[in-house]
Amino acid sequence: MKKSYSVPEFFRVFPFYEEETIFVENNGTELLFYDDMLEALNLPNRKPWQQSEVYTAEIFHQWKRTKERLNELYAKRDRIAVKPLMIKEISLLIQVIFWSNQVPVPHLNELQENIKELKFKPVNVCERLSFILKEPDHFHSYNQLKALFEETEKLYYKSLVNRKKL
Repeated sequence: MKKSYSVPEFFRVFPFYEEETIFVENNGTELLFYDDMLEALNLPNRKPWQQSEVYTAEIFHQWKRTKERLNELYAKRDRIAVKPLMIKEISLLIQVIFWSNQVPVPHLNELQENIKELKFKPVNVCERLSFILKEPDHFHSYNQLKALFEETEKLYYKSLVNRKKL
């Protein structure tokens, strides 16, 4: 029997989770911050930040596919269809920023403070993420998200090279 858990309060942040939500074990691909929440609850998980070469590459690949879909939806000015995709991609960006630094997302209610402590992160990421999170369905937010993904991917591969040199 699969166990169910409440989304931890410190992950209930707009636009990801605004109210109490229950999630079921083993639905990680569908749930935002799944492994990070399990880690915060001290429960077994995949620990993708320890295998970032596999999981971050997967996220970057998914972003490239989703970006094409978002381009189509923005061309049609379909902000209703855009919003859930943008929220998911924003969550993946946050994860990839933390996982690139080989740490889980600790919680979302102090996101900016936690990001500031990371070694590898895009320039002005806190301000830019704050802008995106306020209006995730706006086209300007999408442009910022695209730029952040590109910068994060470059930083990630640079960090890999540095790790391999050590």
